[in-house]
Amino acid sequence: MSLYTQTVPVLIKYLDNLSKIVQKGAAFAQEKGIKTEDVLQHRLIADQQGIIFQVQACCNTSKSGVSRLGVEAPFVEDNEQTFDDLVKRIEHTIKLLEGVDAAIVNAAADKEVIMETRMGNFYFKTGQQYISEFVIPNFHFHLSTAYCILRAQGVQLGALDYMNNVFTKHEP
Repeated sequence: MSLYTQTVPVLIKYLDNLSKIVQKGAAFAQEKGIKTEDVLQHRLIADQQGIIFQVQACCNTSKSGVSRLGVEAPFVEDNEQTFDDLVKRIEHTIKLLEGVDAAIVNAAADKEVIMETRMGNFYFKTGQQYISEFVIPNFHFHLSTAYCILRAQGVQLGALDYMNNVFTKHEP
């Protein structure tokens, strides 16, 4: 399976699911008369960020993931404040991913990747290792955290909200 196939379509699918999860959070806040700021700022534990950060992290991981493989990706400010802002950020990231050239991603499968961060630089022997061991797990960590933040507040979410469009019904 190509590196592109393991990365871009998977990220798009789960970003779409994240968008729907965020929209359910917005609907919940409105239905229950809860201030949206309270829902957005809720943390599972004091030293962990709220849903705004989690959504930004999913989008940034997706964008940076393909960028480090050679795809041009513009800088995006982390300035979202509302549910609508988060949905727009996700949509922007999906559009970016939909425009990714599979050949560029696939060409990076065996190339080393250096991930420069505030915590230092991290080395991955291949693009495949970078995607398999960092991008996909990190993305799902933040998606799961966003899901759990909303779920902990009472938003009616289930496994199929997270795994939407993953299963294809088999009819023998």
